[in-house]
Amino acid sequence: MLDKVMDLPYQMLESLTLYSEIRGYDSIDEVVIIGMGGSGIVGDFVKSIIGDEFRVSVVKSSNIPRMGNNTLAIAVTYSGKTRETLIAVKKAASYCAKTVLVTSNSNSKDDVLSNWNGQGIQYIRVNGNGFSRTSLGYMLLPVLLVLEHSNVISNIRKDVKEAVNILCNIAKDKSRFEELKYRLNNKMLAIYANEFTQAAALRWKQMLNENAKMHCYYDVFPELLHNEIETWYKDASSNALVMLRDIEYEKSKEHGYDLYALINKAKELIRSKGADVIELFSIGNSRLARLLSLSYVGDIMSVHLAYLNNVDPSRIPNIEYIKSMSREESSSIGCVKL
Repeated sequence: MLDKVMDLPYQMLESLTLYSEIRGYDSIDEVVIIGMGGSGIVGDFVKSIIGDEFRVSVVKSSNIPRMGNNTLAIAVTYSGKTRETLIAVKKAASYCAKTVLVTSNSNSKDDVLSNWNGQGIQYIRVNGNGFSRTSLGYMLLPVLLVLEHSNVISNIRKDVKEAVNILCNIAKDKSRFEELKYRLNNKMLAIYANEFTQAAALRWKQMLNENAKMHCYYDVFPELLHNEIETWYKDASSNALVMLRDIEYEKSKEHGYDLYALINKAKELIRSKGADVIELFSIGNSRLARLLSLSYVGDIMSVHLAYLNNVDPSRIPNIEYIKSMSREESSSIGCVKL
């Protein structure tokens, strides 16, 4: 599992070979990205990467907004069988949206799309790495390539090369991971992010949940300064707080106030209550590199913490239990099967 999560930079480079096979779309005025769990996180990353430059919605259910001819709907399902995502794809196509399906399932095109009018959907078959949560690079890059071909973003290949170099250097810093795993182990863990880095915070949460079987929550500046901050009112020596920071975003003049200073003030207040506050600062110039430089640390840490507590990071028995119940329900009522 550790090898699989550390494989991210190589997945990204490999996925660039799809560049000439992927087609884009004209006259796009909004993008909707659909997916659940380890596939759905792709939408959160894309939304942060694009920022305010284009309207992007992330949907993590079968309920999607009504779309039109100028909507680009991109559904991501690693397995090709995710019930909520497949229902949403069918709805998107019925709305006449420009629709893309990204999956590692080689049978999805025939077995899933052939049972309804799925003509016109661009089907992108990607490589897999055993698990949805360890295949982020395989799923994220094709979506970004579709957006580049659709003139929503540009220079993604340059950004990928920068991110790959940064991630490879992060992976070499073994002493950093040794320190972090002992500071985070057996602690009540929270992740704080700003609006740009919140995709990385969600990724931390998901990977710690699935791999290390740890309770973890995250919150976002500046909203948390109006509610969550009040919870730090007594001894917090049993707590660890990871702050995922991005200096460029925090110091942006577009906020109209000093977000950087407010976050620092909150940090010192929380530290004064005894919490172990760990700050991780993004690295790189591109938004892609900066986000991944934060999330990649969480990916690796989730496996280290699993091993430290004798937990098998590859097994997800509770998720499988719920899926098995859903299969029985789908079979009985005629819904799309998982």
